[in-house]
Amino acid sequence: MTEATANYDQTWKEAIGQYFESFLQFFYPKIYEQIDWSKPPISLDKELEQITASSQTKKRYADKLFQVWLLNNEIIWILIHIEVQSQYDKQFPQRMFIYNYRSFDLFNKPVISLAILGDENKSWRPNSYEYGLGDSEVKIKFSTVKLLDYQWEELAASNNLFAIIVMAHLKTKVTTKDLTQREQWKWNLVRPLYQKGLTKFDIINLVKFIDKMMTLPPPLQLEFNHKLEQYEKELNMPFLSTIEELAEERGQVKGAKETCQQNIFDLLGNRFGTVPEKLLETLKEINDLMALKQLLVQTISVNSLDEFQTLINAVLQQK
Repeated sequence: MTEATANYDQTWKEAIGQYFESFLQFFYPKIYEQIDWSKPPISLDKELEQITASSQTKKRYADKLFQVWLLNNEIIWILIHIEVQSQYDKQFPQRMFIYNYRSFDLFNKPVISLAILGDENKSWRPNSYEYGLGDSEVKIKFSTVKLLDYQWEELAASNNLFAIIVMAHLKTKVTTKDLTQREQWKWNLVRPLYQKGLTKFDIINLVKFIDKMMTLPPPLQLEFNHKLEQYEKELNMPFLSTIEELAEERGQVKGAKETCQQNIFDLLGNRFGTVPEKLLETLKEINDLMALKQLLVQTISVNSLDEFQTLINAVLQQK
C-alpha cells in the first residue's frame, strides 16, 4: 500500500487554536488553574509571525501564541508559546530559547514556553537551553509533555477532547507502514465520538482533526468515508453531514493551495522574467498551505530564482 504523509503540525495547530482552554486543562493543569478564563484568551498569530520571522530557525507550523490574564485581576499580557514536535530535533532547545527571547525583545512581555513532544524517542526529553562562561550564564527552562507517556486506558477514559487528539497522534505514528491498520484505527477513534454526548460542532471538528492527521490513500479513504456515512444513517443523524463537511474542507484547501502556487509563480515571473518549469514542478510537491503562504511572502524579498528554489528545497526536506 502506498504511504500517506501524516499531517501532524497543521492538525495540532488547528486543535489548539479552537480548544486552547481544553489544551491547557489536559496537558498543563497547574497553569490552567492560574488563568482567569472569564476573560477570553487572544490568539496572537501576527505577533508570532514577527517572532519566527526574526529568528533564523525553521518555522514550526504548530506554534501558537496567546495572550491570557491571571486570576489576580491584574491585566497582564502573558505570551504562551506552544510547540508541537512530531520528530526528533536536536535544534529544538535552542529554538525554544530564541523564540522566547525574541518575544521579549519585540514586545517586552514575559513568555511561558511550553512544548508537546510527539516523537518516538523515549529518552529525548529536552527542558532547557543554556550557555555561559565562568560565572556568567544564560539559561531558560521550559515545560514539556511527552505523548509516549500517556496510557491508552487513561486516554480512552478522559472526557477532554485532547485525549482523542493524542490517541490519533500515537496511532498515526505506529501505522506509518500499515495504512490498512491506520484506516481501522481511524474508524475505531471516530465511531465512539457519537456516543460521548458531544455537540455537533465538536463531533465534526474532532472528525476533521482525526481525518486530517490520519491521512489515507484514496481507496482506504473512500472505505472510511463509506463507514462514516452509513453509521450516521444508522444513528439517524443526517443533520451532521460529516462527509459533506470533510469534502467541502478538502476542496477549499485544494483550491487555496493551487491559488497560492499560481500566485507565487506569477510574482516570480513579474520579478525575474521566465520561471523554469522545474521550479513550478517542485513547488507543486508542497502540500502544506501554511508553507506555501510563507513562500508567497518570501517572493517579495528573494534576490534570485536560485535562492527561491533553495527555499522550496528546504521546505520539501522537512516533509
